[in-house]
Amino acid sequence: MHESRARILVVDDDVNLLDLLVDTLSGVGYQAVGVPDSVTALERLKNEKFDLMISDIKMPGMDGIGLLKRVRRYYPRMPVLLITGYPSAEMIGRASADGFLAKPFRISHIEELIESTLADKPERITGTLRHIMVVDDDDSFREMLTDMLRANNYVPLSVSSADEALKELENGDIDAVITDIRMPGTDGITLMKEIKKKNPEMPVILTTAYLSSYEFDVDADSADGFLPKPFKAENIIRLLNQLSAAHAGKVG
Repeated sequence: MHESRARILVVDDDVNLLDLLVDTLSGVGYQAVGVPDSVTALERLKNEKFDLMISDIKMPGMDGIGLLKRVRRYYPRMPVLLITGYPSAEMIGRASADGFLAKPFRISHIEELIESTLADKPERITGTLRHIMVVDDDDSFREMLTDMLRANNYVPLSVSSADEALKELENGDIDAVITDIRMPGTDGITLMKEIKKKNPEMPVILTTAYLSSYEFDVDADSADGFLPKPFKAENIIRLLNQLSAAHAGKVG
């Protein structure tokens, strides 16, 4: 599909700007759909396929960053551009958008950003591991690992239990899983077995702070990687890069 035929969802509570963006994007060949709030946007995403979303940040109710988090969770491969009249380093750091537009902006600028974002899309999603699920009941560790992955250009999704992970795997598009072994309820090794049953090619990395309890566990041998806690950032990134290269070879 040529970029100019892409379907774009535009979200903005400013009706005048919304209409202007939809009319302008439609006029240059995009299939643009406009909605005035995040709730309506999520309903449209549930029932229709879009190639890219453009959203204002400052909106009543669920703002653009809240909407972005939902989109990253359930539609992780769809690029998102954010519009704001109040750009700041802190705001940009909290969001994992594919691009930002500061008001006021030129229409030519948004066209260029859309084209470049869509042009990058095949490269981001072909033969690499980018969307990583982190499963750990330790909130602090899970948040730290999620931030580390995001800082290294991965798109992380974090959950606190194996049961939640299995539900998300049914709903979302995940490339690899990093899971703690020792968790309440279903443990990480059981989770890995369930994942491998349904998708034998999906890489699963096990982590644990209790190495002596598991280092000779035969079941753990089927993991694609094993890291004892605590581990350095470069170790997990190196392992993901190695698995990504191997995965690219399998699908290439």
